[in-house]
Amino acid sequence: MILFLFATNYHAMSFFKNNNTNADDLQLIRDRQKQLASSWKAAPTPHLFAVDADLAAANAHNCENMVGAISLPLGLAGPVEFEQYGQRENSFVPLATSEGALVASVSRGLKAINQAGGAQLFVKNAGMTRAPSFAFADGKQAFAFAEFLDLAETRTKIRQVTEDGSSHLKFLALQSFVRGRQVFVRLSFDTDLAMGMNMVTIALQKLWEDFLNTYPGIQMLSLSSNVCTDKKASHINQILGRGYSAQAEVLLSEEILEEVLKTSSKKLLATHHSKNQLGSTLAGSSDHNMQFANVTAAFYLATGQDSAHIVEASQGNTIVEEALMADGSTGLYFAVHLSDLPLGSVGGGTALPAQKEVRSLILQNDDDPNPSKLAAILATGVLAAEISGLAALSSHSLAAAHQKLARKRK
Repeated sequence: MILFLFATNYHAMSFFKNNNTNADDLQLIRDRQKQLASSWKAAPTPHLFAVDADLAAANAHNCENMVGAISLPLGLAGPVEFEQYGQRENSFVPLATSEGALVASVSRGLKAINQAGGAQLFVKNAGMTRAPSFAFADGKQAFAFAEFLDLAETRTKIRQVTEDGSSHLKFLALQSFVRGRQVFVRLSFDTDLAMGMNMVTIALQKLWEDFLNTYPGIQMLSLSSNVCTDKKASHINQILGRGYSAQAEVLLSEEILEEVLKTSSKKLLATHHSKNQLGSTLAGSSDHNMQFANVTAAFYLATGQDSAHIVEASQGNTIVEEALMADGSTGLYFAVHLSDLPLGSVGGGTALPAQKEVRSLILQNDDDPNPSKLAAILATGVLAAEISGLAALSSHSLAAAHQKLARKRK
């Protein structure tokens, strides 16, 4: 796995030679490495400075002032069986992480899911969003603009203007919210195989320049107002979704709970109630889950997603309820719901060579999973982690597992 080292302040930025040259990207990177080594008397950096020609393309598209690359361990959990849209598939769950015990925990959860017959997946394209804010002289004009946006002919025009710039962009919906003299307009789009945030941003700039700026008395305050909500936790994204929304579920028998997870339905349900429900409520957290962020972070890094979206993707809820099995015995219904998964299979970091190779491993057939499939596989991994993690807490074995796997003597 590859991450990129950024120069993050003015002095570091100005230290390097201007990028506006005809030299190839690999030579630019080597020039910066020589400058670092000679001017800062840097220690030997055989790993950090190891950049090949394929990776050097990131200098032009993914990272400014690129000087090297940082690797992360990559593990594969699974394979796991799941059903989506009536089609059963097997996949691996790739996890780029430095946290010992995570891949093992997910693997144990996937084993339980497989023994239960696989997971059921439900994925919805909620649409990539941007929410510009507009100002007017008074509330009367603001409410009038919100009503204007609700007109059928207005939405037809919005669709025409925004979709004109890209055959991959489809207008889905908008919601407007008036506060005082301002109107916040949350627009959502199907962005095909791309995560599409930049695609939507460009389309909304065009919408302003070609259509909305002619509305009487209007002023655009910001192209993005945080009602999107981008790279932040928010209730609106949990309710309406952003990118993709996914739910994974499975029925676990008492036998699986005891033999694979070393716990019981009674113990696990009590742990879930105490930790995810009462504990989260006491803490004021709207995310009633154990460790969504562990899996979403590792999966996003492995597959080339924008890592800042992990703060969105890790939102969600774990549901654990008593259930009646097909044979009349009792067990547990286990589900995870993730409303906010901005991800794609083209664009941004998805084109990086290692990340492309990782995605080719997922379905075991060299296919690159589309965003809907990625959302399904991620949700299955999250489900497995919640099952295994809560089981470890309920059997009081969490500390021992970390002691054994993450803190063993090197």
